[in-house]
Amino acid sequence: MPTTTPTQINTQELTEKQKRFLAPFVKCTKDVFSMMLNWEVSLVGVITNDLNAVRHHLSGIIGLSGSMRGSLVLSVEQEVALAAATAFLGAPPEKINADVIDTVGELTNMIGGSSKDRLGLDGVSIGLPTVVCGEGHTVNFDPGAHIEMLQFHSPHGPFTVEIALTGIG
Repeated sequence: MPTTTPTQINTQELTEKQKRFLAPFVKCTKDVFSMMLNWEVSLVGVITNDLNAVRHHLSGIIGLSGSMRGSLVLSVEQEVALAAATAFLGAPPEKINADVIDTVGELTNMIGGSSKDRLGLDGVSIGLPTVVCGEGHTVNFDPGAHIEMLQFHSPHGPFTVEIALTGIG
């Protein structure tokens, strides 16, 4: 397990090493939301090594394996998921359904794949996304993983992208 306690960091307080590591994830998240949803999103904070972080109502999870292993988690509120599905489908879903879940999974896949490519991670493969729904759900990571939770704001509400990796140092 991480040896440090959870730390809330203002984006201006990131170390140079954190900025370099997180930059591809931030850029890819912004690019995916811009290209696929026509939304401008902004990074508003970072939380480091919080094993008990509260997640939003839906979380898309994609695993990484190979020379580095871990997970990327996109966590969104219902309102964000419904608005994203509307942007994808052109018609608003009335409730969380298979189309909304697929939208969250696809966004997770695009962020994970483009981040992996931007980082140039040779020998690392990504899996297929899984989406978990429900208030108060938890996501468990590999023991010893370094965890960074990127907090974003969108026109439809907050969301997070969480990166939990082992084998990065």
